[in-house]
Amino acid sequence: MPAALLRRLLLPAVLILATAPAAAADISDGFESGRIDPQLWAPCPRAENRFFIEETVVRSGRYAAGMALLPDATMPPAIPKAEIARRRSGCLDTAPGAVFKPEDDQRAELWLQSTEPPGTDHWFGFSFRIDSPDAGAGGNRLVIGQWKQNGSQSPLLAQRFKGGAFHLTVEQETASPGRQCRVLVAWQDGYDFSDFPDGTRSFLHGGTDELDAEPPDHAAECSRGLAIDRTAPLPSPFGAWVDMVVHLRVAGRPDDLVEIWADGRPVATVRGPIGVPGGGDQYFKFGPYRDPSPAPLVVRFDDFGRGGSFAAVDPRRFDQ
Repeated sequence: MPAALLRRLLLPAVLILATAPAAAADISDGFESGRIDPQLWAPCPRAENRFFIEETVVRSGRYAAGMALLPDATMPPAIPKAEIARRRSGCLDTAPGAVFKPEDDQRAELWLQSTEPPGTDHWFGFSFRIDSPDAGAGGNRLVIGQWKQNGSQSPLLAQRFKGGAFHLTVEQETASPGRQCRVLVAWQDGYDFSDFPDGTRSFLHGGTDELDAEPPDHAAECSRGLAIDRTAPLPSPFGAWVDMVVHLRVAGRPDDLVEIWADGRPVATVRGPIGVPGGGDQYFKFGPYRDPSPAPLVVRFDDFGRGGSFAAVDPRRFDQ
């Protein structure tokens, strides 16, 4: 037997596995085509937003995607309307003749065209940054990045901002008709917990719309069956790229799992029932969604991946 083959047979199995190439992401988009691909993404065009390709502020490569609320003349030009597909857009007020009202919610979201059945075990990775110093100031609600179920429920996992502080929440079904439980699972150092009453990190809310105005309250049924392990704070994406990796397996069951990494470091692990049992297909959308605000907001988005492992979607793969 040749010596090289003998040495390979004697190697520990774990070492052989460690040197095998990582599986590729089933969706990978660094926007290096110089466009927002309508086969992958459905922009939600509205009077208050703009989608563009960024050539100056990028995470890696030559291009990134950009989205702005209340854009000004300094922004790159909007992507051509011919590249806007609405197959996955829930932006109902983009119908012909719709008029934007300043008191309405504001959003500039890209919807991933591909959906997944409940309970699918998938990894998501992407880089993003916010270049608007006033974004998220005060109590104005701002969400940038959501994993949702088909239907009107709040996102099962959401990236949120309050007072400029980055945090993530999950949602649970409750025994109270028409209500959901929102649970804080990851946050930036210095986060203001005043949204979560009585020193808790969860509350009941209306559950039918992301921007509902019903005052939150706490109940014993919140955080039911959840085990949350927070291992590190979230970094700030204001003026700096943050690399996110999120692992989800969610179907409203006790064995649900959410794992969160930022800049290659584990941030939080959540185990227990998340979302609504028996819910529809799950989907991902990225971009700002907020209460009315007069402050311009610019977000850049790069190095997206959806796949079957951390290595397949880690944004740092684009650095190699």
